Amino acid sequence: MAYAKGVRNDPADSGRHTRPQPVRVQPAPDRFRYTGPVAVLTGGETYSAGETLTQALMQRPARTVRMGQNTQGVFSDVLERVLPNGWTFGLPNEEYLTPTAGKTFDGDGIPPDIRTGNFVQEITEGTQDSAFPQALAALRRHAE
Repeated sequence: MAYAKGVRNDPADSGRHTRPQPVRVQPAPDRFRYTGPVAVLTGGETYSAGETLTQALMQRPARTVRMGQNTQGVFSDVLERVLPNGWTFGLPNEEYLTPTAGKTFDGDGIPPDIRTGNFVQEITEGTQDSAFPQALAALRRHAE
């Protein structure tokens, strides 16, 4: 199971959710499956699908090392509504949980295994991305 999702179900209590439902990721049958180590570079610019992918990769049987900074911490599908005047708005209404501990990374984001510099800031400043060489080194160590 990649993660579980629960939906807010009490307008008076934002902490109440439905029972978490498992979300599974199943590789396509008869396709190449990479089972080696993976390095995921994350930072504050990692959000939405990037965060759910990062969370799903945490459940891989093979080693996945997260490097960089915490992800943004904005997990949720959006519940859209239309107001009487025609305006639309969206409210986050779900929480994503780890399958074993039931932990959510909402707000704080997913922390890296190895904290490195902010690669977006480093690239903007014209310096080398400090996470990339460390990711390569981590992959080499785990491949041995």
